[in-house]
Amino acid sequence: MSASKEAVCRLVLVMLISIAALLASAASGTAAEAASTAEAPRRAEGRELSSTAREASEARESTYANVYVQTSAEYRACCHCIYTVAGLRLAELMEEFLDEETSTMLRPAVVMDLDQTVLDNSSFQTFLYENGLDYTPELWSRFEREGVEEVELVPGAKRFIERAEELGVTVVYLSNRNRANQEWTVRALARVGIDTTGIARRMYLKPEGGSSDKTPRRDAIGARHNVLMYFGDNLRDFSDVFEARELPDDASAGAYGEAVEDRAAAVDLALCHWGFDWFVLPNPMYGEWEQHIPSEPVDILRPTSMRRIEGDD
Repeated sequence: MSASKEAVCRLVLVMLISIAALLASAASGTAAEAASTAEAPRRAEGRELSSTAREASEARESTYANVYVQTSAEYRACCHCIYTVAGLRLAELMEEFLDEETSTMLRPAVVMDLDQTVLDNSSFQTFLYENGLDYTPELWSRFEREGVEEVELVPGAKRFIERAEELGVTVVYLSNRNRANQEWTVRALARVGIDTTGIARRMYLKPEGGSSDKTPRRDAIGARHNVLMYFGDNLRDFSDVFEARELPDDASAGAYGEAVEDRAAAVDLALCHWGFDWFVLPNPMYGEWEQHIPSEPVDILRPTSMRRIEGDD
């Protein structure tokens, strides 16, 4: 996608999302009131879990997401599909780029997130589960330093990166890993066979005490390169218009549902990007999407008309 087309597409996306937000805000009062009145837990009678049992169940289900990433052939196939299509698309874009007057143009680049986009950090999730711990920035910073030998490659990532480099495209890494731990992140990339030549000019990590909002760093990259593609596992790897709306602790299931629908609508408004210059990798383990899960996740799932009958196990 040319720079002018991309700029128009981004402008339209921001405008449409702003309009949608205004409309949602105007309707939220009535909708929230109706939702709070109508909503009711859809759990079968006699199926209530104690808090201890529920925590154990949630921990086990969270581990299933980790098991899926580490062991399922389906996850591997999905990642290969994404990177294969992206490689074909990049070749097309480079043909267009080379056909244009390039003497005054910025060098072409692709911008890639790191964790669960290039590097597979699922062993960190294993550490949390085995020790009964929740994520903290301090634990994650430790993993950045101590987990160099544990990270693996997301399937297809290395093949795509090498193809991009063959085409003369600069691979830039934009990640919320800590800049203070950059030395260990570079070691991790080198260990899995990623070229780290000139990496200091191609890596944009989160500064100490800095924001997780990647917009300023994304803009800095855009000022130095003609960015052809973005890759990530979180929608905010592409634009902060996808930031998950903060909800109060006492938010109703209806409010959570509205927040989920708003974010989905924002994705649909960006159809000009998906599969063209924005590519999303699957990550069922963690992400922005978790912020819109209520304490009883079943309350925002689509209902079913089926009921348990005698003989069901």
